[in-house]
This record gives sequence, C-alpha cells and structure tokens, in this order.
Amino acid sequence: MVSPSTVLPRVLALGLVGSSLANNTTVTSYIESSDSSPGMNLTVSMDVVNADYAYLYDNITTIEDLTKRTGITTTAAAYTVAKVTSEVIITAASAITIYEYIAGVIKSKSDANSCTITYGVDSDGSHTEGYAYKASTTGSNCDTTAELKTIRSATEKCATTLSTMGAVRGCCTMTHGGTWEGHLRLSGDPTSYPVTTVTC
Repeated sequence: MVSPSTVLPRVLALGLVGSSLANNTTVTSYIESSDSSPGMNLTVSMDVVNADYAYLYDNITTIEDLTKRTGITTTAAAYTVAKVTSEVIITAASAITIYEYIAGVIKSKSDANSCTITYGVDSDGSHTEGYAYKASTTGSNCDTTAELKTIRSATEKCATTLSTMGAVRGCCTMTHGGTWEGHLRLSGDPTSYPVTTVTC
C-alpha cells in the first residue's frame, strides 16, 4: 500500500524534475514508493498552462536550476544629521528587537495588501526609536513576496546606513523587483523629531 502522504509530494515534484509539457499533453513517469515495494505507473495530465509559465516545467533537473530568492534593495533617500550623538538612529546590532518589530509591521502590512501609513515608537528598554512606514505600488497590490527575514535584513540595513551617516531622522526606500516599494522613516529621538509621515 502506498501512503498518500508520500505519493502527493512526488506527484507535485514531477513538474519540477520531469520533462513536462503544457497544452493537455500527457506525461507518464515511474515513481518508486518510499517503502521499497515495487513502483507503479502513474499518468499525469497537465491542464492548459499559460505560455508565460510553461518554461518553469521544462528542463529543470536540479534544485540549483530553480531561481534563488533575492534580497531587498534599500536606499537611504533623505536624512537629518544629528548635533548630539545620543540622538543618532541606533544601529541594527544595538537594537535588534526594535527592528524585528518594525519588520513584522512591514510584513503584516504586506500580508494585508495595505498601502496605508503606520507610525509609532518602539523601545527595547534601553533604546527608543520612532518609525513610520508606508508602501506604494505602480501595480494594483501593495504587497511583496519578500519573506520576513528578508524584510528584517532590509530594515536593519536602513537603520545601520542612517546611523553610519550620523542621522537623527532619515528615510529609506526599499524595492524587491516588482511593483511594491516600501518607504521607512526612522527617528533616533522621536520626542524632538516625531515621525508621523513618510516622504522619501
């Protein structure tokens, strides 16, 4: 008896490792079961696949052939230089929990497909950081395919870049290869430089 939990992933993997064709073409493959019993013949019928996606199912032989995820391009667009060192935006290494929180806000806005502005103040007990975030798009959606860890990395890069510049308040623009664009404003002293808008 072949377990459905072992067959289904193999059937789904067929499109990635086999030579499949679109346009209602039938592909026959031989799959071995995971319990070392004799294999079985399996016929998979592909439905009509848009030509823009057909290349995904052809000539892929190894996992290295799959496209790797890309990082977010982060650009410091505008900043105000601090007169006092204590007001400078904190580097990511010094306030990691703050930037993890802000990345979570960005990810939740993306998951909700929201272009509305979010702003606030967060603290890790030692440091306080003001932030404002807003997404924009040239398409119809305000979401990104970036994973939380990728967004966190971009947020940390923004903070570190602004800190290196000696900024007390600054803004970064983030892109990820699609129509989404994230705008993040940070403030090292939200009492003197409140962050309630994003203009980068």
